[in-house]
Amino acid sequence: MMMVTIIAVLVLFGAFSIVWLQYTVDARERELSRQVTALALGPEAVPLPGAQLDSELRMRLFRVQAGIIGARLLVTDGEGGVLFASSPEGGLAPFDIEALGGPDARGARSSVTVSAGGDRTLVVAAPIEGVDGYIVAVQPLSEVSGAGVNAALLLGAAALVAVLVGWLAGGIFARRVSGRIVRLGDAAEAIAGGEWGRQVEEEGDDEIATLARSFNRMSSSVARAYRSQKEFVGDVSHELRTPITAIQGFATALVDGTASSPEARQRALTVLKREADRLGELTEALLALADLDAGQLALDRLPVDPAALAAALVERHADAAGAAGVSLEIADLASAGRPLGDEARVLQVASQLVANALAYTPRGGTVRVSAGESDGWWRLAVDDSGPGIPIEDRERIFERFVRLDPSRAGGTGGTGLGLAIARQLLRLMDGRIRVTDSELGGSRFEMELPLAAHGAR
Repeated sequence: MMMVTIIAVLVLFGAFSIVWLQYTVDARERELSRQVTALALGPEAVPLPGAQLDSELRMRLFRVQAGIIGARLLVTDGEGGVLFASSPEGGLAPFDIEALGGPDARGARSSVTVSAGGDRTLVVAAPIEGVDGYIVAVQPLSEVSGAGVNAALLLGAAALVAVLVGWLAGGIFARRVSGRIVRLGDAAEAIAGGEWGRQVEEEGDDEIATLARSFNRMSSSVARAYRSQKEFVGDVSHELRTPITAIQGFATALVDGTASSPEARQRALTVLKREADRLGELTEALLALADLDAGQLALDRLPVDPAALAAALVERHADAAGAAGVSLEIADLASAGRPLGDEARVLQVASQLVANALAYTPRGGTVRVSAGESDGWWRLAVDDSGPGIPIEDRERIFERFVRLDPSRAGGTGGTGLGLAIARQLLRLMDGRIRVTDSELGGSRFEMELPLAAHGAR
């Protein structure tokens, strides 16, 4: 690549040299023509045949002018015969004025001649004002060409140095950029090999730094997802172990005759039924979560009847509340407008909140369900007089398999998935859920859904 660049620079340099040299010669030809024409317009300063006594002075001035111009000056007659020369070099051979090319607007003629030795000479002839004759300037182009070549060489050298510096700087920058990309590639390979959460250094503010930041966020997300997956598998295994162990134990007792009395067999069958129901509940919850995570659950966005919701909650939980010795109070939910959502899923979420409140409220306590609306939101609140939830745990309780009271992990403790499913369902219905302190002394769960327009059915 470097060799190609150098060759390209040399070719460009050669082309530039030719163009620059031609430009220099053309410029010198124009300038010399202007100077000679100016002399020809003032014949009083030209040593002409038959001049007055000041002809010697004219000759000296003519020679000085030749030195200023930097050319050999000659005075010729109309046929090109030399009458006077500023210097003896070059002889007094006549000039073929007509061969110098066509005259310009001021009558001056010019041409570049090449001698037998290959030397190039610029010749300019201008007619003398009022006299049948010419002033001829002869200037070798060796100095002009040399100056042009020197300038081209200097510029070419500068271009070559610039290319070398650019190549070195580009190489350093490319190695710096490629090094960061290599580190990104190594980190990606490490993640593919199981090193979850691998991070790379975020250097600078360019595109590579932006890519590094995106990579780090992706790597952290992958690590969190992997940890969540491991925790989920562990939690599911733990949840399955207790009922399976109970079922195996009591089934063995029935098979080998250990549970021989009617009371023992009845107790074993009761446990088998309870644990089988628990496994079924866990299976249903896991399938529901799988559908939610996969986005395969289709939900309606229709106004929900609050009165029907209140009646369904009473039907589902009144007996359980009475058996637990807890007062269940359900206010007039229809006074707060109608929420938009899927009726069955709204009931599922509300029922989960009421069931949780009943499970954690001690005998003699109260669970209260009420509704309200504000700023375009419909709100269902479930208050209880239970132990409450510490502030630091109020977000964690919506994670999967989280129970704040380990003593409730079995039997009546549920699966630990209810609140996680409730939050997912509300998100799919553009709703939200939060927990705060209740005026009853325990917790207050609030589910919110968009409020349906007035008059919507």
